[in-house]
Amino acid sequence: MSYSQGHPVRPVGGRLALDFVNTADWTANDHVAHEKLKSPDDLDVWLRTLGIDACCAGTLEELKGLRSDLRAALLESRASGSLNAVKELDFGTEQGSLPLLEGLLAASAISILADPRERGRLKMCPGDNCGWLFIDETKNSRRTWCSMESCGNRAKAARHYLRNRKAAAASNRSLEE
Repeated sequence: MSYSQGHPVRPVGGRLALDFVNTADWTANDHVAHEKLKSPDDLDVWLRTLGIDACCAGTLEELKGLRSDLRAALLESRASGSLNAVKELDFGTEQGSLPLLEGLLAASAISILADPRERGRLKMCPGDNCGWLFIDETKNSRRTWCSMESCGNRAKAARHYLRNRKAAAASNRSLEE
């Protein structure tokens, strides 16, 4: 399935909270570089792709605010090992009960951060304007990219291009000498 702009929905985070945070591409200074949830229809596509039959208590803009706060809390807790940042999040509670999507997101985030093994495997993709979060579930914990098909492939292609360019430049210098 794809969002309204044609970008495919790619649940690569390994956990619901991470896949929700990954509905945007992020700059190195934690701003949204590319928004995937441009309309309520895009949110519906994301929910259907993940097989979630849920409703939301808030508006799309409120969910985007929660997404940004959730990402900041996950990154802060990963670095500090503390759950304090998650405790301060507003998951839209109404009269003591959590709305379904917000409740699922809260449970997912807390399950990641309450388990030191999960928290230790929480990583951020270093891809240019990606910043997606994921749980590294490889045996040796050496996963780098959100996806080899996108960010990993672009990085490998860029390294290959630079190697060939340097080799060509060195060859040209040796011919000139």
